[in-house]
Amino acid sequence: MIVFMTALLVVLYQLTCHRNQRAKDDQIQICNLCRDNHKTQLWLSFLILSFLTTCTSAVTEIEDLLTCLDELNSTLQKSDAMLYTATISDVERCKDKVLNCYMEELIMVLSEEQMDHKRANCFFHFNATLIPEVGCPQCEMYSLQNISTFLRILTNTLQRINST
Repeated sequence: MIVFMTALLVVLYQLTCHRNQRAKDDQIQICNLCRDNHKTQLWLSFLILSFLTTCTSAVTEIEDLLTCLDELNSTLQKSDAMLYTATISDVERCKDKVLNCYMEELIMVLSEEQMDHKRANCFFHFNATLIPEVGCPQCEMYSLQNISTFLRILTNTLQRINST
């Protein structure tokens, strides 16, 4: 990783230097503009690192949500609500919209059952990160299932997303 970041910084130095001041051959010479403009380089490096960590953070959020569901499972199972439940094929077409539907249903159960559990904030946080796709069916179009079936399908869906 350090070798990659060093190479990345050299490339960034080269791109921000004026053509006449760029390194020649195998020498690494940092132009005066680059020396004077450390903030730009720092922000460019930060931007690149942000893109590199985006993929791993999505997996971590799913893992955190699975942990949260596991911890709240016994509390959620007390509900007798019937919830709109999407299928795996729906997830393949409209992943964020389906996950948004699941989170809204869970948030509704928490509200109706007046569950005040600190760990439940994970549902709100995860839901806020989703950007539902356009053209996907509304949550109410999915079949109604009891809480046990809903949680089982949601857990399987999240595990499947996490494994890909």
